[in-house]
This record gives sequence, structure tokens and C-alpha cells, in this order.
Amino acid sequence: MPRFLSHALVLLVLAGIPATSARAQTPPPAAPSRLPTIWEAIDQSMSALLNGGHRIVSATGPSFTLERQGTYIVCEVRPPGGLRGNAEATSTCYRVN
Repeated sequence: MPRFLSHALVLLVLAGIPATSARAQTPPPAAPSRLPTIWEAIDQSMSALLNGGHRIVSATGPSFTLERQGTYIVCEVRPPGGLRGNAEATSTCYRVN
């Protein structure tokens, strides 16, 4: 290898060391805080909440988000059947604000 080419490679390698070193000293960004969130069980079925004036604002799979006058409730619906052989659909609901 020609001498000027080996000097050029050495300079390129040395030039990369400070940049790599500086990146290694930068602390990683802080993870966002996980804040406590209200998750209060509601003793009403999703059907009762809908009949009482709540409306569905979001649905993902068996989970529904209900809203009424700025209060949000998350419900999970389990259809009849399944491994337990339930005769009717059931729901579990939680207030989140």
C-alpha cells in the first residue's frame, strides 16, 4: 500500500475517535415517567351505562371507551360461550377520570 494512503487511513481512523468518544459520554434520554392513573371499578354493566346516557367513543377488540359529560369509562365485554360456557355476555367496566 502506498505510504500516503496508509497515512490517510490513519488520519481517518483518528478523526473518528473523538466523535465516537463524545457520543459515548452523552447520557441517554430519560424515560418518560409513568404516572398513576385512576382505574376504579364500576358496579354497572356496559348495557346499564349505555342505557343511562353514556355513549361509545372508541372500540378496540372487546374493549370499549364510553363517555358521558366528560367522564370516561373503559369496558371489556366477554361474549357468551368460550371455555367457561357462559350463557350470556358479561362486561367489566372501570372509570378512568
